[in-house]
Amino acid sequence: MVNQEGVGESRLIWLVRKWRPPLLLLLTGLVALDVRGAMGIAANLTYAACIGNAADASRRIEACTQIIDNQAGAPDKLATAYFKRAYAWSMEGDLDRAIADSDQAIGLHPEYASAYYNRGYDWAAKGNYDRAIADYGQAIAFDPKSSAAYNNRGLAWSYKGDNDRAIADYNLAIIADSKNASAYLNRGGAWAAEGAFDHAIADYNQAIAFDPTLIGVYENRGLSWGGKGDYNRAIADFNVAIGLNPKRAYAYYGRGLAWSNKGDDDRAIADYDKAVELAPKLADAYHALGLAWAHKGDHDQAIVDYDQAIALNQKSADFYSARSASWKAKGNRERAEADRKTAASLGGK
Repeated sequence: MVNQEGVGESRLIWLVRKWRPPLLLLLTGLVALDVRGAMGIAANLTYAACIGNAADASRRIEACTQIIDNQAGAPDKLATAYFKRAYAWSMEGDLDRAIADSDQAIGLHPEYASAYYNRGYDWAAKGNYDRAIADYGQAIAFDPKSSAAYNNRGLAWSYKGDNDRAIADYNLAIIADSKNASAYLNRGGAWAAEGAFDHAIADYNQAIAFDPTLIGVYENRGLSWGGKGDYNRAIADFNVAIGLNPKRAYAYYGRGLAWSNKGDDDRAIADYDKAVELAPKLADAYHALGLAWAHKGDHDQAIVDYDQAIALNQKSADFYSARSASWKAKGNRERAEADRKTAASLGGK
């Protein structure tokens, strides 16, 4: 198979296309500061604790709750209290309460762009991308220059698999803020998902120019170099990512894929081992380990790793197909056929 830019398929891309890592896209964070009613509120210490930039989410929740329960102040002040408490709930991981408070803030101020934005962020975190898209759309309607809202709506489109709409939104994010490194990173991810690796690399280069500390962009660019068959450059980028953060499991996994494609099974296995040490639930790394051991002729160890991959993900036809091949190599036709049938039932060949 040949992709859009004429690059032949490789095992690297065959593996990577089945891996939807969070590092592919970068969500712009919640809005913490919103000045609606802030000057009047700050005159009171409780209000100040509610709207301030204190790191203690529990203190913010306590202060904002006191304001809300007392129904103190004008509607814009109550809206701010709900908005700030929603932010604190989200930081605590209580997305349902965060969304409920954003509902209240929007009810009091229907044109509250930041509340729509944060509620969209929380819906996206819950995996409800349709509601996230709707809320980001409202945020944009009330604040058309919000690069972050375009970026995050693009991200929601990406997770829905609509790369054309995602790219359109990333374009708008970049128009709104030409130095938005996250938007370049995410647009690169969308191009890469389409197999347009040259476009992806160009965007990753821009992201790095604006923020050279973004670890994910080096990992993503490494994957795109791999997609083009340039495994040396891929390894170089994964090395940078690991240098910036030695605990990035996906960087080791990606570098392992590059080593596999260079035929260096030993280095690949070392990287896959490190990846599963750091992320024990990374099923694809166990699958890759199995492939590397099988390539070395050790089908017993390959089956051990395939077992781990399947225990973590029982819906991957590729995992069963790989294990079937190793059972067949060991002469166990019964188990090989059982895995082959399971793979076929999951859509495998």
